[in-house]
Amino acid sequence: MDFFINIFSNLINWLNSFVNDYGLALVLLGIITKLIILPLYVKQIQVSVELSEKMKKIRPYLLKLQEKYGNTKDPQAMQELYKKQMELYQNLGFNPIGGCFTSILLSFIQLPILAGVFFAVKKEISILENVSFLWIKSLAKPDMILFLLYVLSMYLSFKVMPSSYDDEQSKKQAEQIQIIMLLMFSFLFFSFPSAFILYWLAFNLTSIPINIVLYKIFKPKEISQEQLAKISKITE
Repeated sequence: MDFFINIFSNLINWLNSFVNDYGLALVLLGIITKLIILPLYVKQIQVSVELSEKMKKIRPYLLKLQEKYGNTKDPQAMQELYKKQMELYQNLGFNPIGGCFTSILLSFIQLPILAGVFFAVKKEISILENVSFLWIKSLAKPDMILFLLYVLSMYLSFKVMPSSYDDEQSKKQAEQIQIIMLLMFSFLFFSFPSAFILYWLAFNLTSIPINIVLYKIFKPKEISQEQLAKISKITE
């Protein structure tokens, strides 16, 4: 663990040796780490766009099946419902957990990086105590303006992501979940050192334009009328 923390500590100090500013070094580190994981992130967005569009197409048919079978407890009827749901997925080439592997791998990479930067900041806290950046008087202490900018960046990150829902009720529920997540992050990181929040803000601000571009580039494949006719027949 110490070896991993030392990597990020050395990176921060190495970047500082070039720019002679710890605040700018942390901003650069946020940008660099985002660019390093970009290939995997691009793949995740590509899969996400495809799954999102297919989910929109398949949802009405899934709801139709659920209405048809209701809340039955009959094992045979439940088996038939499951069979028809699988047929829907297969005919549309839809894998409900298709994007899980990429998402898990991305989280597996991002979380250790985030932890590494946090503990590297804690290690250098005595140095950062007397370091200022822009309006921030000490990178070792929390800063309200910086924190609010971080919260705003999280909110914008959520907003640039296209919704996978067509109906207003589902969209509202998804927005409520995003707000809850935002409040949780706000509560957890409110008292964290400005140095760490600055790094994460830079990471988020780098992500937003990348998200906008990728969601415009990647377009879902068109679903043929033949496929729609097949899945419609399954629900009859």
